[in-house]
Amino acid sequence: MSTVVETAIIGGGLSGLFAAHLLERQGRDYVLFEARERFGGRIISLPSNDANQANVDLGPSWYWPNINPRLSALVTALEIMSYKQFSSGRYLIEETRGAPAQAIDIGQDIMPDTYRLRGGMQALINGLLKKIRSEQCFLGTPVKSVTKQSDNTYLLEYEHRGGKGALVAKHVVFAMPLRLISNTISFHPALSPALKRAFDGTETWMAAHAKVVLTYATPFWRDKGFSGSASSRVGPMVEIHDASPENDQAEPEYGALMGFIGINGAARKTAGDGTLKRLILQQAAKLFGPEAQHPLSIEYVDWYQETFTTTTSYLSASHGIYGIDIENIEHPHIFFAGTEASHSFGGYLEGALDAASLAVNAITSLSH
Repeated sequence: MSTVVETAIIGGGLSGLFAAHLLERQGRDYVLFEARERFGGRIISLPSNDANQANVDLGPSWYWPNINPRLSALVTALEIMSYKQFSSGRYLIEETRGAPAQAIDIGQDIMPDTYRLRGGMQALINGLLKKIRSEQCFLGTPVKSVTKQSDNTYLLEYEHRGGKGALVAKHVVFAMPLRLISNTISFHPALSPALKRAFDGTETWMAAHAKVVLTYATPFWRDKGFSGSASSRVGPMVEIHDASPENDQAEPEYGALMGFIGINGAARKTAGDGTLKRLILQQAAKLFGPEAQHPLSIEYVDWYQETFTTTTSYLSASHGIYGIDIENIEHPHIFFAGTEASHSFGGYLEGALDAASLAVNAITSLSH
């Protein structure tokens, strides 16, 4: 790769790839580094048991067209098909261990304006990768330090699959969680104490969560009059929804149930994936019948144990307060474009696009 570039993007999730796409459209020079061996960041859509079938989302699953204008526009631009989240039928509430769940006919759509993407959210990542130059994007490349030089450019030192390298950039876009930046990147000069405190105090979206998807030959719960949605005070799944993909005839290609795990990260790690999966299957059978205990596949991701997502054992499962107001005086040519940097949509996919747009707009303004 070239040792001098106009803009270095650190992070190959949705915000980083979208920033690269915007720079590509302007004909600007850039390079993108992703620490993982895959693009997508917290978007991950794994194949079900049959690799020819649609993907199941183990990161974000939904978007809301009426309140996500940037994401809606991107879905349209990338020609990705979407479909309404299934929510017809009775809702299950599990209040007490040992007692049967209560089935409620709510009588209205419990998830209005909630949509999924054909092929999973990975379709966004795959679509953006087709819009940018692959030779400018590098996997397995964590950046370790950023040093401002006398000419106000930045020297980036990184690792790449066992080796080390360096690159000079005029602008740097960090498309990654703010807390992860604070904990893993060495800045010279250092970030201001106020900015570092703000970064350390910003919850990383999804870092406290674990998610499971069970796939079946058919969404059999629908035939029983269930929506597939449930809430539980018992667990291990505390929130469950139908995650069945739909084809061109608006019929599910197979059945899928998605669940968020309510056990905290430290306890999940101690219990181990095997124990958790056994408890998950027991709960699914209790809620939806014995068929639920024999899925075609069970996919599970614990974001608490993801090195390039989580940096601390103190995590909140609630949606955080996002956006940064503190001016980066020490590094005016460094921009922060992860979803946590967005005031309006922090913690959502829309926030990733919002923050990336603002970062690229700032670079464009400085270049004029």
